[in-house]
Amino acid sequence: MKTTLIILKSMTEAGKARHHLEKFKTNAIVEKVTLKGGGCGYGVRVKEDAGKVCRQLGLVGIECIEIK
Repeated sequence: MKTTLIILKSMTEAGKARHHLEKFKTNAIVEKVTLKGGGCGYGVRVKEDAGKVCRQLGLVGIECIEIK
């Protein structure tokens, strides 16, 4: 199954996202990524539908920045 990377604001947000997604029975892996501007960012890699995951994260106040 294809995985999707969801970019979040920070490493802290990615950790919180992973924790909250566990409550929804969604497996998520925190991953460090290189951003377009050359900086680094963090996100979660999931096998679930990215739209569904972002809606679940929105319920707990975590904003999805980008979906790759």
